[in-house]
Formats: sequence, C-alpha cells, structure tokens
Amino acid sequence: METGSCGWVRRFLGPWKDGELDPADAARVEAHLAGCPACAAQARFEKWFAGEVQRLADRPRAPERLAQRVSFELRRAQRARRVRRAVWAVGGAAAAAALALLVVLLARGPVASGPGSVADRSAAAQPSGAGGVAPSAPPAPPGFRLATQADGDWFAAELLDRHDRAVRRALPLELSTADGNAVSGWFEDKVPFRFRAPRFADPRVRLRGGRLTHLGDRDAAYLAYELQGRPLSVLVVRGDAGPVGGERAYDAGGRTVFAGRREPVSYAAFRDGDLVYALVSDLPETTLVELAGQIR
Repeated sequence: METGSCGWVRRFLGPWKDGELDPADAARVEAHLAGCPACAAQARFEKWFAGEVQRLADRPRAPERLAQRVSFELRRAQRARRVRRAVWAVGGAAAAAALALLVVLLARGPVASGPGSVADRSAAAQPSGAGGVAPSAPPAPPGFRLATQADGDWFAAELLDRHDRAVRRALPLELSTADGNAVSGWFEDKVPFRFRAPRFADPRVRLRGGRLTHLGDRDAAYLAYELQGRPLSVLVVRGDAGPVGGERAYDAGGRTVFAGRREPVSYAAFRDGDLVYALVSDLPETTLVELAGQIR
C-alpha cells in the first residue's frame, strides 16, 4: 500500500492519535489529513471516540461485588455457547440426549437457571420458485473453502461487527450517493483491488454510499444499501483475506453461497474471481442468499 494514501493513513490513524508514530510518519499523516476531507473526518471521529472512552473510564468504578457478578455471568454465557456448539455437532437423537444432560449440569451451577431453548440450525431453506435458492452441499470452488466452525465464527464475527458499527452505531458514510459508478471510482485509490458496486435485480434494493473498512488485517470496501427501509451491508475484500465460510451452503444464481444467522442478523458470502462479497442484514438468511445470487 502506498505511503500517504488513504488506506495507509486510515491504518495508522490510531497510532498517530496516540502519539506513537515517528515524526516523519506523523508529518505524512497530517499532510494527508490537510488535503483529504474524508480522512480528516475519520480522524476527528477517532479522537472523539477515544475521548468518550476515556470519559467513561474516568467514572467511578462499580462495586467489587457487582464486578464479580458480571464476570460470573459472562463466564456462564461462554459456557452455554460451548454447550450449544457441542450439541449442534452431535446431531439427531444423540444431540437431544446431550442437551438434556448438559442443561441439568448447567442448572447445578452457582446460579440456577431454567432450561434454555436451542434454535434448530439445521432447518432446510425452502425453494422460492424461479430465481429461488436451494440448500446444497457442493464441493467448494477452487481456492474457496467452506470454513471450519472456528473459522466460520471468526468470519461471521467480523462481518457482524462491521454491520453493527455502521448501522447500530450510525458511523457516517464517507461517500453518500446512489451512483454505483461513483462509489466504485471513489474506492479505486483506497483499497488494493478494483470492483464494481454490486447491482441487484430487485429494484427495491437502493445504494446509499460507502466507507473504507477492514476484515481482519485487510482493507475492505463497505457499501450501504437499503431494502424497503431495512439496512443491508455489503462488504468486498480480496479472496485471500482469510477463511471464508458459513453454517450452510446454497446454490443461488449459478454460484455457491455460504450463509448463516447470528441473531438478530443473517449473513451470506460468495466468491467472484479473486474477490469475496459478503451481505449482512436483519433480513432472513434465504433472502440474503437470493440477493447474493442476483449480484452481477
């Protein structure tokens, strides 16, 4: 990545803000910020956010007893997630037996709790007629593998975090426009790949703009869409940016789409050449798969 470019500056905004860059690099960052309104806006946001974190950190600490209680609840939630993963891995009657036993064991912990329900993650999606989707288990295309459970957790967590930052935390778009060509052109000197802003066959899907983001340690393009008032995040990244997968595989629009759901949102991802496209929204999983199949 070229020194002094938008991508380079965004990567080092944090160290620059904290005074950790050497004078030469700090001067490059400041020179770029003086001439780039988008990066300057991001720098102002980072400083504001750091100030808010510090302000909250300076508040009086919670009582030690409350801190211990919160820590215990977090550990119990992590243990419950491990239980659910183990049950999902077993399947069938063995899963039901394991669930019953593990719920009993959990109920004997320091704080008793009622049995929780586990969503059926193996329910097959229903085809929706012409242009619909159907679950499948085809071999992954060359260079694109279905991730393991751990890999899928990482990838899904990254996608959901970017969606959460942009939608729930209302991060500002660096470019606001419904012009797909303008969005594609804006990213040309900001990410190490070229792409065309996705166009959907469904005319209700509307482009709102984009911003620079990352998945793992790789620069990525974040595009904001809307479908009947519901936010739809589309992320584009180089295909070698790490493991890509999902909980289920589908055939949609002539391509293999990997998808899953982490309440309250769904995600779907597929490979197109050397790029990976990922969609995230609170729409149903199969709706995202259909939309992924429409992208050309």
